[in-house]
Amino acid sequence: MAQIGGVHNYLDTSYIAPRKMEEQIDFLKNKSNYPVKPRDMWQLGFFAGLPYINGACPWTTRGASTDLGSYAIGMGAYIRKALGYAFSIRGSFAYYNMLGLDYRPNFTFANNPKIQQLYGNAPDGYVANYRSMAFVPSLEGIVSFNNIMFHKSHQRWNIYGVLGISGIFYDTRMDLTNGLGNRYLVENVLNNYHTKSEILSKLRLMFNGGYETHATQGPGPSLNSQWSIAPSISMGLGAEYRIGPKWSLIFEYKQYLTNDDYMDGWSKQVIVPGLYTNRVHNDQVGFFSIGTGINLGDETKRVAPLWWLNPLEFAYRELNAPQRMVMPKIKLDDADGDGVPDQFDLEPNTPKGCPVDSHGVSRDTDGDGVPDCRDKELLTPQKCFPVNADGVGTCPEPACCKEIMDGIKRGDSAYMNLWGGANKVNTCNIGELPSIQFKPNTVHVTKEIEITLNAIAQKIKSSPSCNIKVIGFAFANKSSQQTSWDRVNNVIRYLVEKQGIAESRFIFEYGQQGDSNTINLQATTENGPNVVPAPHPQLRRIN
Repeated sequence: MAQIGGVHNYLDTSYIAPRKMEEQIDFLKNKSNYPVKPRDMWQLGFFAGLPYINGACPWTTRGASTDLGSYAIGMGAYIRKALGYAFSIRGSFAYYNMLGLDYRPNFTFANNPKIQQLYGNAPDGYVANYRSMAFVPSLEGIVSFNNIMFHKSHQRWNIYGVLGISGIFYDTRMDLTNGLGNRYLVENVLNNYHTKSEILSKLRLMFNGGYETHATQGPGPSLNSQWSIAPSISMGLGAEYRIGPKWSLIFEYKQYLTNDDYMDGWSKQVIVPGLYTNRVHNDQVGFFSIGTGINLGDETKRVAPLWWLNPLEFAYRELNAPQRMVMPKIKLDDADGDGVPDQFDLEPNTPKGCPVDSHGVSRDTDGDGVPDCRDKELLTPQKCFPVNADGVGTCPEPACCKEIMDGIKRGDSAYMNLWGGANKVNTCNIGELPSIQFKPNTVHVTKEIEITLNAIAQKIKSSPSCNIKVIGFAFANKSSQQTSWDRVNNVIRYLVEKQGIAESRFIFEYGQQGDSNTINLQATTENGPNVVPAPHPQLRRIN
């Protein structure tokens, strides 16, 4: 995944294991409701931090000497694999160096014969201290708490809990003698200094950090006289911050619950009054760590570890912008069959066969109040309003033309010769023709324009003495000039090719000043070019 967040396209089959491909194909064909879980990456991690033993002897971060072994430190590595979006397993191996140093006198000598031998007669007993080296293999389950998100697709933080089992292989030693093999005179420090910080500081100066004495081993299994095993239950909390597609920063606290009271070198024996028995306080190990996780795998075949993905993201995205969802066909009632659903129809009882507009209202091209389906004069000029019930206007025919036409109808040879002979009357009384309106940035002759042109064609055919000037308008730029030419050309081509009108009757004009979306048609007795070269043919438009 190239992106930081936990977004994945569940329709992409490149992330599906071959053995699961058939199941994914069923999903893509809508035979299954559920996409296949994609292959995800493993995570390899490294960590370091502060380990400590919560026992009878207080833990410390620094011992007496200055070598590396006199500092509390833990480090290790792990491998983690998601089993689902919220659950993963992790195997880890760690090394812990844990230190302890008390500031109080101790009179519990029975834990170790060496203590009894060296400090049995000391007036202030001895000061408990230890260095415990441990190797800790663990197998743990991890539950992610916040990767199922209802209000966003992904986030950079992942909070998780840890629960598992561990084996703590440890060797605990105490610093009881100086370089000459004699006991430390701890009473000099305990009697002369009183604050905790002062006592600890002087003790560190007194002790040599040799940790030469092996502590008493705990009740668990032993590998030899030095190394013991403390089986434990591990639990903890962590937070992982995603830095990049394959890198993350991890903060974690973990605690190991043991059944061993000797990990810090001694058991604090408490005599219960009246019972004279010992109360054992089992030692626990804690570990604060910071680490880094690296995702392993080919990002073209594996998604990020599943705990980074939000399994709800696909469902939410599909609801918002369906890609796979099969939408049911919507059927809307249309009682009058005019093609406009009843809920949008402003004229629910349109007569059958009457063309309507987008609102379901019968078309009335010339606006005379008579629907086109009943209008016997589809383009009545406004000066001829009002019209009769058939949509025919009240304009009288011109006297000259009426006389000629009446003579032709009677078969009067004088009028017929006048019409067809050399002395043909050169008059045109076709009247006004409606303008054509194109939608902005289009040159295509739409169904609406065809209806108007069909009506105009009837007038042109009934007036054979008239030529038609087709005028387009435009701005001064090249694109507008070419658009004007395309519109004029498409109007003429429709009237010639679809209506059978002779091309010689048209006069081609374009690029005039005016409304750039309008084409005007004017009847004339003039002659002019009916074909004009395109001004900018490289800018010609198809629609």
